[in-house]
Amino acid sequence: MKKFKWLAIILFIILVLYFVAGYFLPNLPVASKLWGTNMSKDLGVELSADNAIAGLIALEHPTSTADLEAIINNPEDYKHFKGALTNNQASSLISTIDFPIKLVQIKFGPDGAMESSGIINTNQLQDLLSDFGASNDVVNSVMGIISNMDWITYYVSGELSIKNNQVSLDVDQLEFGRISVPQSLKDQMENNMGSLEGFISNLLTSQGYYIRDMSISEGSVNLDMDRPLGSLEPWLNYIE
Repeated sequence: MKKFKWLAIILFIILVLYFVAGYFLPNLPVASKLWGTNMSKDLGVELSADNAIAGLIALEHPTSTADLEAIINNPEDYKHFKGALTNNQASSLISTIDFPIKLVQIKFGPDGAMESSGIINTNQLQDLLSDFGASNDVVNSVMGIISNMDWITYYVSGELSIKNNQVSLDVDQLEFGRISVPQSLKDQMENNMGSLEGFISNLLTSQGYYIRDMSISEGSVNLDMDRPLGSLEPWLNYIE
């Protein structure tokens, strides 16, 4: 009887720890669903095909064969763009891209602040981090946290702006599941931020983009840029 009592206590402790872990990790059966950690943080953004199309229209991308023909006849008019995207439009567009991050929500705040949440395919994340110029230490630290998971939710907040293709990026908070990354990883990321900013700047230039100004305000991102005709390609399937 005494052995059964101790066994029951041990099983109870294991069960409690399992459900506590479910609060932080998104892929524990039952426990994660109970706490809601199997879903990314809701930023109040609406993802839909209609919002993606509205975003394309706001970016002056073609949504009909007549629009595309007009660009072909006068490509210079398309190359320069000045306008804005809303939270819903930017999030819906990014969520349609073939990218290891899905169900992306982006919320633009005042004075350059922004938040984002979504679901990361961890099997593709290591290559993505390396491509974006992260050091081996940062890559190994991140993968050490999430390497045993096929996918994981994320949340990030910070400030972002671009001026004449020069990127300024500050990360205030980064979470995988509901686990905030350790301070040591934050320090590594801060030390590598210049490499990431430089990588994005070089990528914009090499792809033919020139962003004179990208600024974030409450509910929208404002863009003043020149873009290549190649930027049409990912969205051609929206043309009717």
